[in-house]
Amino acid sequence: MNAQKSRSSFWQIIKVLALIGVVAAVVLAAVRLIGGQPLGIRHWVDVQFWHANALFNALKHSGEVKSFSEGNYTNVVFLHHSVGENLITQTDLRRQLNDAGVDFWDHDYNYYGLNDLNGNPTGYHYRIPGDNTDPDGLAKLFSQKVYGLPVNGISGLMQHEVIVFKSCFTGNALYDDAQVDTVKGYYESVHAFIRQHPEKLFILLTTPPLNSAEADPAMAARGRQVADWLLSEDFKRGLPNLFIFDLYGLLAENDPASTEYGTLRVDYRDGNDNHPNLQANRDVAPLLGSFILESIQAYQTAQD
Repeated sequence: MNAQKSRSSFWQIIKVLALIGVVAAVVLAAVRLIGGQPLGIRHWVDVQFWHANALFNALKHSGEVKSFSEGNYTNVVFLHHSVGENLITQTDLRRQLNDAGVDFWDHDYNYYGLNDLNGNPTGYHYRIPGDNTDPDGLAKLFSQKVYGLPVNGISGLMQHEVIVFKSCFTGNALYDDAQVDTVKGYYESVHAFIRQHPEKLFILLTTPPLNSAEADPAMAARGRQVADWLLSEDFKRGLPNLFIFDLYGLLAENDPASTEYGTLRVDYRDGNDNHPNLQANRDVAPLLGSFILESIQAYQTAQD
């Protein structure tokens, strides 16, 4: 008797779910008919399959990625977007690091994903949350739980021994002083994560300055304030596994008397574009490469 009731209840649930599905389908069809626009369901499904395929490949190649971590901190990954991409592809940065014995991987937008030490696409990504590397995105990324397999963004990055990361220049679009405090709070979340993982080396690049076409003097001053704070002991607070590369300072106009003070240097920009130009990348990339190598050496020396 109880078994019959259970079967009856099961089929009732199935019928209810089927009815809900039919109603939902009718509603969606009506919305599409009335609105005259596709609902994007097919695109959503395609995106989910894409993410699933990336996860499968990331898990499949996890052992290979980890095999480059031999305890000497030469398995390096650089999380970036377009500014970082240009620093790599327009210069000899990868060759500089590879020639020094560093296995240099880099992760672009999720769409482009992870590139191996030869600069070849691996065909998968680490699913960086929201594809966002601005300070709020970094805070979310570094708030994820670390697992032994690359099932989320931070777990993918933590397969490497050295994590280099930066915010996009959009992180310097600070419209009031309250935003400065908010951004500092985001970086404090990152700091807390780094403090909990002394077994890894982290290299943070200060956020690139904006073009003066988009940043007035007050906004530029706020960007400099954040960069100076990240470089200060007030932020680092003695963390031995955190190093800060002043990308902002290298790219910004640093003459206080200049009307361009705190924005992207005139000779480092093309028109109104916020992206540093070819000359900027060629000037900065060797310094970044040297900084990465020096940071690894300093970290290892401190551990001995």
